[in-house]
Amino acid sequence: MSIHELSVRCAAYLARELNTDRIQENRMAFGMELFLGELIKLILVVIISLLLGILPEVLTVTLTAGFLRLASGGEHCTAYYRCLIGGVTCFLVLGGIAHLLYPLLGRLDLLLIVCTGTVISAGLLYLYAPGDTANKPINTFEEKTRFRKWALIIVGLYFVLMVTMMTIPPAEILVLPILIGMLEQSFTVTPWGYRFIHGVDRVLGGGP
Repeated sequence: MSIHELSVRCAAYLARELNTDRIQENRMAFGMELFLGELIKLILVVIISLLLGILPEVLTVTLTAGFLRLASGGEHCTAYYRCLIGGVTCFLVLGGIAHLLYPLLGRLDLLLIVCTGTVISAGLLYLYAPGDTANKPINTFEEKTRFRKWALIIVGLYFVLMVTMMTIPPAEILVLPILIGMLEQSFTVTPWGYRFIHGVDRVLGGGP
């Protein structure tokens, strides 16, 4: 049984028990499928990155991007396994890059990169967030404004967190992964991010 089928069955059961309509049932199914999918993705990311010796960086990139995505939205591949393969590969590569780059950067270099990256991320989110999908459209101006505001607040909190962590030597190693995760998620809501994800989808067999 696939995750989609399991989610649909669980949502149908809950809908009967709660006496909800079809729209609510579909929303529950979508939410459940998303939750289960992200849980499996996180487990795979942890296992593989642990074997590669880059768990702190990869996990930080994953959680940073995932939390920001709650507010910023963004496109998905057309099938779960393509999202799984693409997402796991992306986070492993980005975590690996952070692991390799950190020893090469001085504190001033890191601060400059953090400031520049935060400005870029905030600019992209201000222009393009929130990114909706066919399964989760954002239809009203009020919704768009609210999600954009929360995305920008999260970026501001990330900036404060990164600057604070730079003053704590053991935590400084995670500053670059936070920045990379933030930039990755900001990129996915742009037109170029949508085209990139559609391209990944086609490469993995999900489109013309």
